[in-house]
Amino acid sequence: MEILLYTALAWFLTNFEPLQDLIDRIFTEVPLNSLTIYLHNAFGCPKCMGFWTTWALSGEFLTACLVSLCSYVVDLCLTRLNY
Repeated sequence: MEILLYTALAWFLTNFEPLQDLIDRIFTEVPLNSLTIYLHNAFGCPKCMGFWTTWALSGEFLTACLVSLCSYVVDLCLTRLNY
């Protein structure tokens, strides 16, 4: 059950448009370098967001890996449904 909650949180954080607009606005203000480009991409990636959010909230590496995998599968399925 915990994995589903973290997966839903990761999906929400990467697909909630007002939050993504705020992240885009923040990253337009900082100077561009390779680190900021990777960070900006990570905030829009469900796998990355699922992993880091779960690891920060639960502190369990295995749970973070499972949430990252579940987030990837959900994103892949939703992307294929849109075609």
